[in-house]
Amino acid sequence: MKEVTKILIIDDEVDICEMLKDFFDARGYEVMYALTGQGGLDAFNVEKPQIVLLDLFLKDIYGLEILKQIRAKDRSCVVIIITGSGAKEDENAAMKLGADFYMDKPFSVAALKKLLSEILKK
Repeated sequence: MKEVTKILIIDDEVDICEMLKDFFDARGYEVMYALTGQGGLDAFNVEKPQIVLLDLFLKDIYGLEILKQIRAKDRSCVVIIITGSGAKEDENAAMKLGADFYMDKPFSVAALKKLLSEILKK
């Protein structure tokens, strides 16, 4: 039996979390989300997802700090930064800390789906 890919979304925008959850649930992924950085770290430690979609600007913990903590525990988890920052220095810092991909908001769900398909083929 094929293992279901787990996706964790860490973003403080409920609408984005719900939209992505519905989209990926419908495609057979196991999806959970957290609206705070600490909630995301807790969910990461319990659920052990294969993919994390991480916003940089959360109310409690800066996304790059979350990325550091994820990378300290798991190097194989794919981390995709999805942010409205638009700052090149944020992208550079995220990639240096081990993010696998970086997408600016607003983003295309089709582009995200294509990216995940490519990731899962590997």
